[in-house]
Amino acid sequence: MSNIVRNKAIHTAIARPGAGKTEALLRNLPAIQEAGKRVVLALPTLALIDHIEQRASSASISCRIVDHRNGDLVAPQLEAALREKQDSLIICTQEAVRRVEHSLLRGWMLVIDEVPKVVDYPDYPLNPIELNRVFEYTYEASGQLWIKDDLEQLVQDQVSTNRADSTGADCSTLGDPAAHIFRLLLCDVAVFIDKAQIDDRRHVRAVEEFLDWWKILSFADEVHVLAANIAGGEFEQFARIHGFTFTVSIFTPMAGQYTSPVHIKPIMPKGQIFSKAKMNSDLEGNKLYDVALDMILKETSSKPLLFANNWVRHTQKSRVHQAPMDSRGLNGYDTATEAILLFGGNPSPSDRKGLENLSEKYEVDIQEMLDAFVTTRLLEPSLQAVTRTAIRRSDNKNPIRLYVQDERVARYLVDTYMSDAVIDWSLSNKIPVKPDGRKKEHPLRPAVLDLLAKKVGVKEIARRTSVTPKTIRNWRDNPIAA
Repeated sequence: MSNIVRNKAIHTAIARPGAGKTEALLRNLPAIQEAGKRVVLALPTLALIDHIEQRASSASISCRIVDHRNGDLVAPQLEAALREKQDSLIICTQEAVRRVEHSLLRGWMLVIDEVPKVVDYPDYPLNPIELNRVFEYTYEASGQLWIKDDLEQLVQDQVSTNRADSTGADCSTLGDPAAHIFRLLLCDVAVFIDKAQIDDRRHVRAVEEFLDWWKILSFADEVHVLAANIAGGEFEQFARIHGFTFTVSIFTPMAGQYTSPVHIKPIMPKGQIFSKAKMNSDLEGNKLYDVALDMILKETSSKPLLFANNWVRHTQKSRVHQAPMDSRGLNGYDTATEAILLFGGNPSPSDRKGLENLSEKYEVDIQEMLDAFVTTRLLEPSLQAVTRTAIRRSDNKNPIRLYVQDERVARYLVDTYMSDAVIDWSLSNKIPVKPDGRKKEHPLRPAVLDLLAKKVGVKEIARRTSVTPKTIRNWRDNPIAA
């Protein structure tokens, strides 16, 4: 393992959504500016930029907004602002920060509002025509794709043309999936190709680590992250892998819990997990998600917020208020007293392969990787979704009803900021969900246990099977675990 930096502190302002992290930032900015410090505030969305700009203006805090909406390219514009140091507060997107020369952040305090994405698991099922296009420039060896000798410049040209085509400046015959695959290969990211399926499609997948974040954080004079939680998620996991430590930020508001009366009603029966496969199952001509949604709406007393994946093509559009999946930091729904969550966050088979690669690369137990994935993709988004409601308002006395995916989400909400909430299982007892079968065993576990029984050493087993030593020791010490 090669760490980018060691023992660099990340200042974290951890508090419930609506607790006042942004207000604490704005309140401290004048003193920070008077001390001669310059601040870059990186936000996840343009909508949040507009929201923060209005609040800064109301507080008489001048700022410079740098984004693509004025027609200029973002990276050169932001680089010029960082280099010239004429502004004491620059507001931009997190993506814009990633695109600039990282060393320009020297001399700046970087404040990141909401946890940035630090890893992804792209997976593209390509049909034979798309595959042939990819194989014009690549070859397959040992389950991976590689750029053909002397064709790297042509691949770069194809990627550049695809980018220009997205702005209408050029024309490309390269699809977006192929362009992304080529970009990953050009960045020396391992790209895997699976065996052909029945319809001749083949999955091309990768593990895309956004390593530039760790360089960005190491160059800035001081780094603050404002978030509802980082514990157990991918950001914390990879920050520690790359040598960062955590300390409390000056922007941390006072601790506290939500005071509204809250009832949490899981959709899945106790012990079962919410999944796309289950919710898409047919039940007398209907999808299970439609059956569940109809049962929920019979209980609601308002037009509830609905947060759902695209695969939830429900028939109740007039009876719900469909909210965007990423509504972090927005307060426009704070009169709602009911919310329904119909989105998943379990790793797909392709994601699991990527997690296994990372587990081996960093010698981190695979279960830790899986837990961090679920925290980042399911639990934290669920917290963000339900706290868009009136629960975030200190003056709200109306009961809040939250219809959540399963026990994992319910427990997470109680364990974070809803300690007084009541978990009510009555709904899950009515929804006709088929019982879970036996959990699948790791395919290499029997072979590992057999080698252990033969007194083969842990390191040698790891070499033979590619299972991490930590996982091998866990199986050795818990031989009868399911």
